[in-house]
Parts: sequence; structure tokens; C-alpha cells
Amino acid sequence: MPTPSPSRRAEFVRVVPSRLPRAGAKQEGYLLLELVLVMLIAGLLAAWGAQALVNRLNDAQAQSAAVWMEAVHKAVEVYVRRHGPDIQAAVDVNLLSIPGFADWRAPTLSELAQAGLLSQGFPETTRLTGAARVAVWRRGPCPGDDCAVEALVHGERPVHDESRGLPDEAMIAQWLLAAQGRGAAVHPSDPGRMRGAAFSFSSTLPDGRVLPAGSVGMAVTAEHLALWSYLRVRDERDPDLRGPLSVQGEVNSQSDIALAGQLVLGAQGADGEGCGPDGAVAHDVAGGLLVCRHGRWRSASRTGGGGYGFNSVHGCQTADGAPTANPLTGTCSCPWYATQVRILDSGPRPYPEGRQYAYLCIG
Repeated sequence: MPTPSPSRRAEFVRVVPSRLPRAGAKQEGYLLLELVLVMLIAGLLAAWGAQALVNRLNDAQAQSAAVWMEAVHKAVEVYVRRHGPDIQAAVDVNLLSIPGFADWRAPTLSELAQAGLLSQGFPETTRLTGAARVAVWRRGPCPGDDCAVEALVHGERPVHDESRGLPDEAMIAQWLLAAQGRGAAVHPSDPGRMRGAAFSFSSTLPDGRVLPAGSVGMAVTAEHLALWSYLRVRDERDPDLRGPLSVQGEVNSQSDIALAGQLVLGAQGADGEGCGPDGAVAHDVAGGLLVCRHGRWRSASRTGGGGYGFNSVHGCQTADGAPTANPLTGTCSCPWYATQVRILDSGPRPYPEGRQYAYLCIG
């Protein structure tokens, strides 16, 4: 076998070691795998963080839209309570006119604000639903007490996924959650109804408009208004009670009291007795009316204080025995509230006629 030349031997020496495995190659493979895992985890965390941020933004948007619609809902509820009786009693709803509103069936947000039901500068739109639309109608036997007035506040546009052009079920669910049971939606699975926890309406409104799938809203129903049938503190409505009313305490009125029937007084007093407060009314034993003046009962059926005569010999009668006492007091005196004024003096008379005096009681 021929012996390789020195030059080829050197080449062989150089080539052969290059094909031998290095000691750190295995470690470099592990480091590369770890780097891939770290990058994968970092990517997952970044994607999760971005999705969490999107969810938070969606939650905030749904919460804002629900609070905004709740404010409109409260304004419409007051509108229906205020004008509901007129709507119920209207014989021809097409001729019904409510001051400040061009169409009682569709009050606008600006009209509600002008009526003081919304604050001035209240935003008329939200990013999620656009402007708010209000529909008011009545159902049942109308006109009459059994006629129900209802209303629906809904978004101008449905809640859609803009990328797909379809109703955004996730965003609708977030809005319903933010509405806390007061909202409803037209779901793609049931496009004929606007359903919620508190009510279910047809998606076709009484005016003929059809709410598309994805629409959300809040309603003023007959159940809402039934709660306002009860009287409240500082209620400005006329209760129009049809039966007896019993009150154990005082009744204070800041205005007039008109009676179509009789007034029966239970308090009893006597002319001249102490009383209070001034202006109080009672009756005496004989049924006469007494009025409290300056802390004493005074007869309201008599004017003045009467009068009496006095004889220097016979006292409270004439020489013939005729009584001259004051009919108000029963004696020759004036009532406590009157002042006596002498109106007659007969002058000296021979005995037994006596001198006669006459007094008029003024007061």
C-alpha cells in the first residue's frame, strides 16, 4: 500500500477532526429549545393581555351605553306618568296634543330636556347604539281606566360586529349584564321578539317599524306604572279617594278646604271660656257656633255684645217687674269681650219708680 505524501497527510489530519462531534453541541440545542419556549409563552401572554384589554374596553363601552340608556329610560318613565292620564283618556289619539312635544308617540331627547326630564347638554348618542329612539303607545280597552300606556327606549342602530356585519352576541351579553336586568335585546335566534328579564315585546313596534336583530332597549311597562298608583311623601297627584278617611292626628292644610257635604264639629265650649289657638271653631251646648278670639270662645252667631238696663231701686228689672238683663249674659252686664256704653239716663224719679239706666255693649 503506497504511503501518502506529507501534504495529503496534513489535509487528512485537518479534515478528519472537523467531522467529530463537539462537546457543547448538545447544550446549544437545549438553549435553542428554551428560547423557542420563552418566545412562545411571551407571545401567548401578549395575546392574552391584548384580549383582556379589548374585553375591558368592551365592558366599559357596554357599561357606559347602559347607564346612558337608563337615564333616558327614567326620563321617559316620568313622561308617561305625567301625560299617561291624558293618553289614556284620549278618544282620538291622532288629535292628542301634548305641549312641548311634536308627537306624543315619539318624544325626542331634546324635547325631554326642554321639559326638564333630562339635564341640558345630555348626550344624544353613544358609540355602541347611536341615538336613542322612544316609542310610546297604549293597549287594552281605551279610553278608560284599564287602558295601559307603555313605552320603549331603544338604540338607533343594532349592536353589530363591524368586521363580520353580524349581531355581536358577546357585546349584547355585556350590555344586558350592565343593564342589571332592566334591558332586553332582539337576539338572532329569536328576531321576532325583544326579550329581557323584565319584559318581552314584539320587535315590530306599533308604528310599524321593525327592530333588527342586535337591537337593545329598555321598556316602561304597565307593571312599572302600577307602582306609582300608591301615594308617596310629597306626592303632587290628586289621590281622588272614594271612601271614608280616618285620621287620628291633626290635619294641616296650606290652602282652602271645600266641602260638598256637612261639617260636623266634635269640640264643645262655652262663651267666654278659655280656648286656643285663635281661629279655632267649636260649638256650645245649644249647638251654636263658637270662634276662638283672643284666647276665649265667642259666639259666632251673634254680633255685638247686646245691652241691658238697670234700675236704681229695682235692679235688673223695671218698676213693673219686666227683666232688663242682657240676653247674652243673663245678667245686667256686658260679655267679657264688650265694652258698656251708657245710652239712657232717666234722671231722678220719685219712689218707687227709681232712676233708670240703659247700656249698650259694644265689642
